Amino acid sequence: MNQLQELENPRPIPAESPPVHPFVAPLSYLLGTWRGQGEGEYPTISSFRYGEELRFSHSGKPVIAYTQKTWKLESGAPMHAESGYFRPKPDGSIEVVIAQSTGLVEVQVKSKFPLDLPKIMSYVSDSLISERNIQC
Repeated sequence: MNQLQELENPRPIPAESPPVHPFVAPLSYLLGTWRGQGEGEYPTISSFRYGEELRFSHSGKPVIAYTQKTWKLESGAPMHAESGYFRPKPDGSIEVVIAQSTGLVEVQVKSKFPLDLPKIMSYVSDSLISERNIQC
């Protein structure tokens, strides 16, 4: 079978997930899809309501893949999206890399990372932006 045939006839994805890597285990409760609703406001625009979805997944390697998207509740129109990786390290620190659909890339290394979802997402949305940003 040549490479083109393999692309045209992909192999099925295994039904079972690989085992969680030991570095990912402390954050494994994040794995899955999280959905919710919220309200936003900025000084220059009217307040708005939005839906949000976060997905955390793994491949058995020492990394958690992350995607996030928001949409307007009234119309379903997309608002924001980003994706990236959380890389837990053996010393308990974690590296976070996130790319936004606007071209903004966030990179963060933190030694004492919070282990619960509200603190993690607050950290991602607040602290990363103020630390080190690379505008593409």
